[in-house]
Amino acid sequence: MKLNNSSVSALAIVLLLISSLAIVANDTILLGQAKKSSTTTKAGNAGVRSGGVGGGFAEQPPIGTEPLTPATANNSAAALAIAHRLAITSVNSSKSNGGPCLPQLNHFILPLKEARFTVIKQCVTVTGRVVWTNYFNNDGDANFNVVLDPPYKNMLGPGSYSQVFASKYPGGPALHMETVCQGPVTSKSKENVGACDGYNGPDFRSVLPKIGQHVMVTGRYLIEMPEMPGGITELHPVYAIKILP
Repeated sequence: MKLNNSSVSALAIVLLLISSLAIVANDTILLGQAKKSSTTTKAGNAGVRSGGVGGGFAEQPPIGTEPLTPATANNSAAALAIAHRLAITSVNSSKSNGGPCLPQLNHFILPLKEARFTVIKQCVTVTGRVVWTNYFNNDGDANFNVVLDPPYKNMLGPGSYSQVFASKYPGGPALHMETVCQGPVTSKSKENVGACDGYNGPDFRSVLPKIGQHVMVTGRYLIEMPEMPGGITELHPVYAIKILP
């Protein structure tokens, strides 16, 4: 069939219109997908509170609860490297004359929870001022934080200086103290249920310090990497507490 010039022009216009409609339709689909993706992202972020932690770390639970964390976290290269450094820099803690070392208290921490810890030293003594308390945690622990005196300042891990630590614990960078089995265990976590059955260790309730008091504390020195980026350094469990003048 032979087409004249007017027919060719008309056909070209029709093809152009079809092409334009196809482009518009495609753009509409992409825009709809983008809006859907944006809505999904916003919905997914709706439950993330300010101060939530990235990098694979769980958002911090409310004070009075224990975070559920990977059982293999204490074997990370980062944890071992930090623990090695702190073992060297915490030399003054080994020279202090504190309370007795009571390693038998370690048995009241179940293996599932114990797996979160990288032990730096089995028994150390430090002094400092109490800046935060929580009596009692739902795992039965009596917890408090101590801003360390100058000889022990280098015993804190990176996480103790983090924004996550600051948002959870008022009072500045401090060593976290966990005194096991001092209150009822109300937690239903497998890490805690039954942990204090048969507890026959010291009753520290009469000497649990108040905020502002100067204390001497003896305990097992460790870093708990899963709780926050950089890890939190602790005496866990605490073996002895003495209120100082």
